[in-house]
Amino acid sequence: MRLLSSSSLWWLLLGATIVFFYLLKLKRKRTVVPSILLWKQAIEEFEANAPFKKLRRSFLLLVQLLALAALGFALARPVVVTRALASGSTVIIIDSTASMRARDEDAGSRLDRAKQLAREMIDGLAGSDRAAIIESSSRVTVRSPLTSDRAALAHAIDDIQETDAPGVLGDALRLAEQIAKSERDASVVIISDGGSGIAMEAQSSLELSLRAVSPSRETSIRFVRAGSRADNLGIIAMNSRQLSGSTRREMFASIANFGDRPRAFAAELKIEGNLVDARTINLDSNDRSALVFDSLPGEGGLAELRLDVEDDLASDNVAYAFLPSAQRVRVGVAGENPFLIEALAANSDISASTIGATAASISSEFDCFVSEGLGAFEATRPMLLINPPDAAGLWRTTGQHERPEITSVERSHPVNSFLSYSDLHIESVPRREVPSWLKPIVSAGNDPVIWAGDDGRRRVVMIGFDLARSDLPLKVEFPILLANSLSWLAKRDAPSMERAVRTGQPTTVHTQAPAAAITTPGGDTREVAARDGSVVFADTLRAGKYEVKGGTTFAASLLSEAESNTSPRDSIQTRAGEVRGQAETFQTERETWRWIGLFALAVLMVEWWAYHKRIA
Repeated sequence: MRLLSSSSLWWLLLGATIVFFYLLKLKRKRTVVPSILLWKQAIEEFEANAPFKKLRRSFLLLVQLLALAALGFALARPVVVTRALASGSTVIIIDSTASMRARDEDAGSRLDRAKQLAREMIDGLAGSDRAAIIESSSRVTVRSPLTSDRAALAHAIDDIQETDAPGVLGDALRLAEQIAKSERDASVVIISDGGSGIAMEAQSSLELSLRAVSPSRETSIRFVRAGSRADNLGIIAMNSRQLSGSTRREMFASIANFGDRPRAFAAELKIEGNLVDARTINLDSNDRSALVFDSLPGEGGLAELRLDVEDDLASDNVAYAFLPSAQRVRVGVAGENPFLIEALAANSDISASTIGATAASISSEFDCFVSEGLGAFEATRPMLLINPPDAAGLWRTTGQHERPEITSVERSHPVNSFLSYSDLHIESVPRREVPSWLKPIVSAGNDPVIWAGDDGRRRVVMIGFDLARSDLPLKVEFPILLANSLSWLAKRDAPSMERAVRTGQPTTVHTQAPAAAITTPGGDTREVAARDGSVVFADTLRAGKYEVKGGTTFAASLLSEAESNTSPRDSIQTRAGEVRGQAETFQTERETWRWIGLFALAVLMVEWWAYHKRIA
């Protein structure tokens, strides 16, 4: 037990005043009487003519001193240690970042232990106490506002799930600050292994704000530690580069052993599911190693590095990186337009060759074809068609649109990236009937100007007007339009950051469907509505591959040294000082002045009853 206001014990000195009044003799008036026979007791006291008398045993004196002592201790605000939540309002922050998935000696994770501790705290709620539950991962989620409903709080704790995402507790503390501002008795409890870290500025801001709300009290911030050991190694970095003047690529990876024993394990590198390298690695305790993979295939693709090892955290034993193709896009050009040939030649990522205008000219050595004013080849190769003639079963001309003005552009389509058609001038555009799989991506009123689509065999981009009857070849956008179109046709349009992301980081999925069906590494399928031809998917909370139905697979990796280092922290250092943790236990201090005050009131009632009984 300790006292929050020990200076209030000075009030106990009033007990000396009570005793003093009991020691005083009554001062009596002298009176002459004819006989003292009836005044023997008065004479006995009168004979002791001293200012003070001997202190006699008195029940009222003891009761009054006991009441004074109880009131003095109540004013001193004594607190006792308990496993229950602190009185008033308490915000419980539960860390659900990747390191909380680590397994210690038992089969459960640290998050399971953290949720168990939170339930024990909830079970200790008094009738007037309230609590709030906040989940802290790559984003902060309020699972339950302040409430005294134990069932609702227990349900909120159960809703917290394991993630593979990194994060810090600073945002959660800032949110706790907003909740605590309106509360009289507010405290914050953090259940974590300390691996996420706390922003010092957020901690300091929280304490200053709480003191501004109630300068006379201190808001307690407690850190409850979950976890007891560190036996983990993981991939903490992964990247690639293209060798200068060559089509070869190199991939780098950094692996760290945070355990206290040496490890020997196998590492496998796959690209698009094909094994390209395998090796055995020996790593000492608390050591790290840099891996270099060279002579990688020039085609590129999604690279997966996996470690065959048993440790506390499995999510950092796999990592992904996207390797763009190191080879140039091989394009066969059927046409004589010098602007077209010059624009293609200016792009170092494109290798263009002139071919004939017949199907016999099609060769498997080309990735896609460009045809101006000529018919569509009967082949399954991707094609960029510029003002093609009518083709049976594909499209036909139904009229002309003179001097069209561009009114709508589908910005989400990769062909239109970094392009503006606001000052494009076209003399005329044929009106065409096209199949449903060709979607307009640039339109002039109700008449499409540029189409793009996939018929299941190939991708096609069609520019529906004659380049010679427009100023498009004279603009800087023309080479960009060609580059975007050929990249999309060759399926090289997905940026590296959209094919391989960090866990917790949103990514953009391009789709022409109203919604995208995405299967997570856990096997769950989620339907996400598309807007303007794209879907922003933010639930990348698990490490692994995400399969997009009818689209491109992408992957999420942890790649966080702070999360892979699963050593539980004994304390959290903040600008306001060090907040020490309690290892998987929770002991807090609860004020008991209310109960002591009620006891003092009861004692005073007994004193009042005894005094009036004596008078009667």
